[in-house]
Amino acid sequence: MSKQQLASNNDEMTSLINTEQYDKLEETWLGIVESDNKDLLTLLDVVDQLARREERKRALDFLRLLVPRYKQNGLYHDVLTILKKILEYNLREKGLGVGIAECFLNIYKERPYTNNVVEKAGLETASDIYGAIRKLERYFCYDCGDYVYHKSWGVGEVVSIDPDNEKVNINFENKFNHGIAMDIAPDILQKLDKDDLLVMIYARKDALNKMVDDDPVGLIKMALKYFKGKTLVSNMRKRLTDGVVPAEAWSKWWSKTKKLLKKDPYIKITDGTSTKALIDLRSSPASQHDDILKNINDAEDINEKIEIARKYISDVKDIEICKETFGEIRGIFTKEAYNLNEANPSRAIECLLLLEEMQCLLKDKSAGYKERIESIINGNGNLPELVDKIDLLEYKKQTLRIIKKLKSERWAEEFASVFFSNSGNLWEFIIKKFIKWNERKALEGLAHKVFNQFNAYPEHYIWFCKNAINGRNTELYENIDQAIIFKRLIELHDNIYFKIQKGRDGNLKAIINKIAKLLEDGGVDFVKKILNDANAESVYNVISSSKGLEDWFTMTVESEIQARFPDIFEEQGPLPKLDENKLYVTKEGYEKRKKEFDHLMNVEFSENARDLGEAISRGDLRENAEYKAAREKQAMLVEKAERMKAELQKAVVIEPHTVSENVASPGTRVTLRQQGETELEVYTILGPWDVDIDKGVISYLSPVGKGLLNRGVGETVTIKLPEGESTYEIMKIESAL
Repeated sequence: MSKQQLASNNDEMTSLINTEQYDKLEETWLGIVESDNKDLLTLLDVVDQLARREERKRALDFLRLLVPRYKQNGLYHDVLTILKKILEYNLREKGLGVGIAECFLNIYKERPYTNNVVEKAGLETASDIYGAIRKLERYFCYDCGDYVYHKSWGVGEVVSIDPDNEKVNINFENKFNHGIAMDIAPDILQKLDKDDLLVMIYARKDALNKMVDDDPVGLIKMALKYFKGKTLVSNMRKRLTDGVVPAEAWSKWWSKTKKLLKKDPYIKITDGTSTKALIDLRSSPASQHDDILKNINDAEDINEKIEIARKYISDVKDIEICKETFGEIRGIFTKEAYNLNEANPSRAIECLLLLEEMQCLLKDKSAGYKERIESIINGNGNLPELVDKIDLLEYKKQTLRIIKKLKSERWAEEFASVFFSNSGNLWEFIIKKFIKWNERKALEGLAHKVFNQFNAYPEHYIWFCKNAINGRNTELYENIDQAIIFKRLIELHDNIYFKIQKGRDGNLKAIINKIAKLLEDGGVDFVKKILNDANAESVYNVISSSKGLEDWFTMTVESEIQARFPDIFEEQGPLPKLDENKLYVTKEGYEKRKKEFDHLMNVEFSENARDLGEAISRGDLRENAEYKAAREKQAMLVEKAERMKAELQKAVVIEPHTVSENVASPGTRVTLRQQGETELEVYTILGPWDVDIDKGVISYLSPVGKGLLNRGVGETVTIKLPEGESTYEIMKIESAL
């Protein structure tokens, strides 16, 4: 049966499925099964169509009919594919484990360890057949003589397989007989073809050097495979002059080779300089409408394929003329969607949405694309990740619309989850939907989470503040104090500035630049609008104590507050009732604690990092006492740093003019006489970082300090001490500052 006949039969079977003529469908299927030429992908597509129409039992029966025919022809790779499809539809299929084990035994029968590995996998009795299959596929991924690439160790050759210890042993360029666990090898190694450029450089350098003169076109084609079929001429030069073509000979060699390449129907070179000209390896000579198909097929990833196809579709003027090309494109993306369904459902959705667009343009009857998208969504347990991995913004939005339709009871909850996992391009869309559909509870919950967890979601909080500053989406922040919104923005700025100062960069500079830009564009006007008698002083304190803000911004806001609220700058009276959430200390005490914190961050952490590095270099971390000790020390340092930072942020410096001599308070010196004694005792009450017992300096948080607070001259106080109670009379109070 020719491919054309098979395609015709496939169209016929699709029609029979759509019209539910299942008896005729079975006859056609049996005819294909009896034939010699079977395109398995086409047949599996028919099976999937049946399953989507809830004809799962019939789909399974059709699959079962295929197994003996493919076995008879020794096509065990195809048999394995069929059995996996059966497993997808029926996890409890009898004898499935035995059949899959038989496939592996036949596919890899030339390998001496096959029986041992298959037996270990226990497919016949496995409760998780999927897991057993994945394990076997990893174990059979490599064989002796295969070449691999590791990003750190370079190219290597598999020299032996050790099934007993479950390792694959590889000779890398500078690392011989290196054992890698079979179950992780596929994750860290890239398998290379024997004619791969990297393999030729590693193992067949003489043959490669010969190609430079004898077969330059073949050398370029080989290099293009290394570049996935297409690259800039400048990249080609950089790659080949690194040990293949002498750098000094490149210009002459390339000039000659370029003429030969232009005559080759499988090579396309665009015009331009070496940094702009592309060299492209065609899969076949281009026909009249094959350019677009070639571009799609040669694209490096599915996103590029979709972009090319969408641009072509948008530029089409006459659908009728382009129907043939449309058909080819639909075929490409139908297969892509099928292949990506399990491995990358987000990309599968993108393919299906593209197919849906084309179906609408062609005004064709439904091919079930929407239903397949809905099936993917309903079967996915992590919708935020599913949406996040869709690249095209319009497709993200379309997917969210479908989620809203499918999850009518909890769509707002799903949208909120997407909001916090998304990097920004969906935030406006989600908020607008909440507002449009009057989801006030969801909107308020989202807003308060961003507001209260601003350090955890800095990018989200900046966007949140941008809305407030620009007066957009007022429903988002209508129940939140805008002065606190602003103060937390400054606090976020300071926290990030602090991390940058301590060498923790990452993308922190980009975040702090966004805050600076936001404040530059609308910060001053926003502050002017929100200032009132109740918040002016707290806003002033936040601004004046902030580190890293632009001077112009600080001065502008301070001047505005000083001009509008002069009363708050009049000389303050005695220190008011102490705030339990603050720490009152002298300037000297604060500086002392700050130096301790700086030493912790700059010295102790560096020493710990060095100790940790030395411990790791000794290997075998499980039995490495030095490593464990360094890790424990690191945890202790982190805890200490967080505690000290929190204390420094709570610190309030005691100013001399705030100290009252009427009552005992931080900053006073108190003279006491213990009941029954004639000798006087003198205590200076300061902060916890100022304590010096030998000099009589105590903390206001100590038992004596607490007992004296807010007491005046002549009063008698009883203070509870560890050794018992003592009664004192306050004889004198004076400022200690």
